[in-house]
Amino acid sequence: MGALLLERMTWPEVRAEVEGGRDTVVVPFGAVEQHGPHLPLGTDAMFGDEIGRAAAERLNAFLAPTIRVGCSHHHLAFAGTMSLEEETFHRVVGDIVKALAAHGFKRIVLLPTHGGNFRPLGEALARLGPLEGVKIIAFTDVGVLASATIGVGAELGITPAEGGIHAGEWETSMMLALRPELVSMERAEPGYVGDLASGLERFFSEGVHVLADNGVFGDPRRASATAGEKYIERLVDQVVRTVEES
Repeated sequence: MGALLLERMTWPEVRAEVEGGRDTVVVPFGAVEQHGPHLPLGTDAMFGDEIGRAAAERLNAFLAPTIRVGCSHHHLAFAGTMSLEEETFHRVVGDIVKALAAHGFKRIVLLPTHGGNFRPLGEALARLGPLEGVKIIAFTDVGVLASATIGVGAELGITPAEGGIHAGEWETSMMLALRPELVSMERAEPGYVGDLASGLERFFSEGVHVLADNGVFGDPRRASATAGEKYIERLVDQVVRTVEES
């Protein structure tokens, strides 16, 4: 039957579907933040739109609108970045989950497509606590999804330094597959390509600008739409498998 786009439906249509047993909803959490000189600020939100839709299709679920602004304090040195305080994010998550639960959704899938949202999402759910009769499946460990991109990158001969974690090869490839008209490959340039573990710690604690003045963590120059399709397919597979096994 495919995905039902919540925001395009009327309330009687939603109620009828839920009462008929279609009670799973996917809620993506993206971001509006800098993605280097070559990708748009809405990159992570667009990932939420597309990965969320593809996952909802396979799960025969509703797709809620992507929450487009997330926790992006580590990018605030760059123009256009928008960010929520973590306390605000916690409240947004709780309010959305409670609203969906009140309308009969029994399985709520919370899907971050921005690295800065994973930990705060876990904190938000800890504060919220369990809801009777509702199963919340939340991706709170970035490693679960990162393993998918790392695996594809290895198959394609992309080094971890190239793939990076932000505006590198894999994010750029995904955007070339999804929204090529928004990618400026002539501006694509490497940023931080040093040690991933130490760089990741500073990325979140100090901000990406201390690592790379162009806002890139990785090297996007070998990105391709073909690679992007593989990354997206693997990510969707991981999301669906995790939900079905939960």
